[in-house]
Amino acid sequence: MTVLSHTHPLVLQLENDLLPLFRAALPSLAAAAPQVLASVFAFSSGTASAFQDYHFGISCLLADVPEDAPEEVALLVSVTGLDAGARLSAQVVWGQPSGRVEMQAGLDADSLQALHAALPGLLAGLQQAASRGRPEM
Repeated sequence: MTVLSHTHPLVLQLENDLLPLFRAALPSLAAAAPQVLASVFAFSSGTASAFQDYHFGISCLLADVPEDAPEEVALLVSVTGLDAGARLSAQVVWGQPSGRVEMQAGLDADSLQALHAALPGLLAGLQQAASRGRPEM
């Protein structure tokens, strides 16, 4: 089932590959970080059109964080520039005010294998970051 409409074949492939994998990761994430509310997301964005870039991931919202600390850490996989040479990226990133990138893997559009190879490490990094509850110093 397609979550996003008007999609590029690469986006359809990512959606079919990533969303079930991310949903399957939620129970172990909840067990490792019970203070976190985790959910899977998918959305499109862009400046030239609403379907220029696509983003998939897992968002972890933390409870009871200080006002000056980020309340979210996420695993974010993006495909950007579909109209002019697609580019994949994957990272574990903290929300504002930090915006800190815990870990990342820069990938080319044809490197789905490299993305799949990087995902176990990124999922583990997300789990560690969510369990810690704050950006690494």
